[in-house]
Amino acid sequence: MHSRMCFKTFSTDNTLTSVTYSPLESHTISIQNVTLETVGIERSVENGEESATSWKIYFLSDGHMYSRAQVGSPVYMKIKDVPENFIRDEDADWVFPDFGKGKLHWEDDIEMLSHFLDRKEELKEDHVSYMRRHPELKAILGDFLQFLLMRKPSDVIEFAADFFSSYSSAAEMKPSFAHSNFINKSAIRSE
Repeated sequence: MHSRMCFKTFSTDNTLTSVTYSPLESHTISIQNVTLETVGIERSVENGEESATSWKIYFLSDGHMYSRAQVGSPVYMKIKDVPENFIRDEDADWVFPDFGKGKLHWEDDIEMLSHFLDRKEELKEDHVSYMRRHPELKAILGDFLQFLLMRKPSDVIEFAADFFSSYSSAAEMKPSFAHSNFINKSAIRSE
């Protein structure tokens, strides 16, 4: 962060307030005989008519928080050990730690479930609207299902390809429904 940034946010009592982030001077520190560079920011939250509440926070170059102190508070937090993934061979390529990817349980997440249900209703409405605008679709699908149930083909996919190819102007002409199990019963009786 090279310059001061200011954002608007809501305070704990739901009033609009501003939060300011300012850069702090970087420091070199030593933990367990390891020398590390820190980068600091100061976070100030306006409290209306009262003075702003400020924190000074320092980070290591890999993003670990080194220290945090609220200005005017006797409490001061800082790490006492070098983070495990920070101790590395300087010649090796830096690789971020792999935190793994857990299974997503979207049904348990109320926000994702709500988004899913909204999208589901949106798609249903879109599909119903499309079918209303194209009544021929219902007739074609009805004919297909009726013919499918009459012929009872062993390979439904091939049968569907044969059935719907008759609607294509680019399809080659071949015997209709060659993939169905239909037996011409009148041809058997005449023999």
